[in-house]
Amino acid sequence: MAATDYRQYDNLVTVGDVIANAFTHSSHGGEILDNNIILIAEITHLKQHLGDYFWGELRKKNDSNAAEGEGLGTYETILLENYIKPCLVYFVKYEVLNDLQYNTTGSGVVTNDDEWSDPVDSSEMSILKNDTYRKAEILRKDMMEWLDDSENNGVFPEYESNLNDRHLNGDNVVKLGGILAY
Repeated sequence: MAATDYRQYDNLVTVGDVIANAFTHSSHGGEILDNNIILIAEITHLKQHLGDYFWGELRKKNDSNAAEGEGLGTYETILLENYIKPCLVYFVKYEVLNDLQYNTTGSGVVTNDDEWSDPVDSSEMSILKNDTYRKAEILRKDMMEWLDDSENNGVFPEYESNLNDRHLNGDNVVKLGGILAY
């Protein structure tokens, strides 16, 4: 029997969520954003912390085609709306920033430019990318602290914090007979 394909379900945020919450110019058309960029951000920055199964089940329950009664519960909705979405929109922005600055054409990689603005230099771009990533990490750590709060024990049965690949701070951790080895 094959493993469940969690990629078939809707992403945890939409392009509209990303534009409305992570970009300073809300009239951004979103042409460069697509579901694959959002999926890459989910897999790269959230899946390892939430755990494969919990991440997949959240996608399945959040899917627009979820059957009646199989959607997100009250606490899962709180997790998604108050913690995952605010964090994930900044990770998506982080993943797409290079594509906003540069374009791959038949002539090679070129800088996007228009008559109304000038592209930033590499040091300014680096500052923006670092700040965007810092914001996303702050929100991710807050999400993980909330998930791991003792008052949430048993609230999310699919979440297995002690079996995830990464520690709260993102360091590699291996659990050896109850001892955390870094």
